[in-house]
Amino acid sequence: YVVGHNLIRAHAEVWHLYNETYRAKQGGLISITINSDWAEPRNPHNQEDIDAARQYLQFLLGWFAHPIFKNGDYNEVMKTRIWERSLAQGLNRSRLPEFTESEKQRIKGTYDYFGLNHYTTVLTYNVNYPAGVQSYDSDRGVASVTDRSWLNSGSFWLKVTPFGFRKLLRWIKEEYNNPPIYVTENGISERGALDLNDTWRMHYYRSYVNEALKAVVLDGVDLRGYTAWTLMDNFEWAVGFDERFGFYHVNFTDPNLLRRPKASARYYSQIINCNGFPDPATGPH
Repeated sequence: YVVGHNLIRAHAEVWHLYNETYRAKQGGLISITINSDWAEPRNPHNQEDIDAARQYLQFLLGWFAHPIFKNGDYNEVMKTRIWERSLAQGLNRSRLPEFTESEKQRIKGTYDYFGLNHYTTVLTYNVNYPAGVQSYDSDRGVASVTDRSWLNSGSFWLKVTPFGFRKLLRWIKEEYNNPPIYVTENGISERGALDLNDTWRMHYYRSYVNEALKAVVLDGVDLRGYTAWTLMDNFEWAVGFDERFGFYHVNFTDPNLLRRPKASARYYSQIINCNGFPDPATGPH
């Protein structure tokens, strides 16, 4: 929480620096990108599961979005839960730091757009951790599972759930007063032997881009841009080169790092070229 607290304060200072010193001559935009899943209640008829989905979102996306896009302060879900658990642990103050009134004014509205990384959806349910456990998970009080019918990917955490993309975009619109949104990452991975005919990736992008289109046309979301993750296979955090997200396969054992287009590269380039979905009946456009 201390690291997140300082990150938000540092973000605000950088935004003001750009706004006051560079914006007039550069005409650029500056903001923050937040990574978030969408959360559904495991049982939509169970109020505890419904509350768990809300807690999941507020502890993930809302942690950083609420101060910046709303009122300069943390959301009430986080403040209340962490305060209550801190007291139960014998502390005389919350483990979640507080912003001063001047910091709240400094932080509020430090954005030009809402940057969003999104990949998947989870099903949430309530979990009551023992009072003595001090952790992010115990404060949040939520566990998550996935539906066995959801398609897998090369990453254990990434299930193909396009419906959640539209719901998250609409939730951001409603929660944060319809900010302009740029999707800065969205994509799917694979593992194992080389297969350039990545039909699952084409299915993923077709489904997710279509849900984004629904969010714009049907829900009035102010979606300004979309970025696929990613152009080429690369080094993916703790899993290294095992999980591949690229439109282009990279041979990491070749000193020249040979790059070969997967079928999804051609498919996605068609979407870009005709600014829409290819119609098999009439050709690429």
